[in-house]
Amino acid sequence: MAVRHRPPVAAAFWVLAVALRAAADDAPVIEHQPLPCSVPEKPIAICATASDDNEIARVRAHFRRQGADFYSYVELNFTGLNHCGTLPGPRDGKVRAIEYYVQAVDDQYQITRTSTYQISVQPEGVCEFPPVEKDPQRAKAIKVFATNKKQGRKLDDAFAVTGVSFVPVATK
Repeated sequence: MAVRHRPPVAAAFWVLAVALRAAADDAPVIEHQPLPCSVPEKPIAICATASDDNEIARVRAHFRRQGADFYSYVELNFTGLNHCGTLPGPRDGKVRAIEYYVQAVDDQYQITRTSTYQISVQPEGVCEFPPVEKDPQRAKAIKVFATNKKQGRKLDDAFAVTGVSFVPVATK
């Protein structure tokens, strides 16, 4: 007759605790009201709510001119209620729509993103409630990050560069 070895009670509880934590570790959840339109030359305020069963590590808004090859992104900073940031304004006559999505990463490196949305660029007065950045400090301190080295060393010319610093992908 074979004798089965059973782990000590403390070890069994530890295994159970790890299993329950792994089972309860869900990817982040993002709530965001899509921005339907904006106006030329004005920085765009964007916010989203990200939650997780542990902690949110970062939230970003990835954006590009409609049909462009690569996205750029801005960090969305926690404001106490949600995560907010500022996209550079679209240049007049250079872009008809901006494609964007919001991405959140938790402290366990689980990633969630929203669907891809489009912001229609319309003349002032046509877009009823443009999400224009009202904080002049944020409008003057937009930091845009490239996602591909083919983006070069400057922001896509479809976007206004006033108040924008562009961070290219590091090359070796």
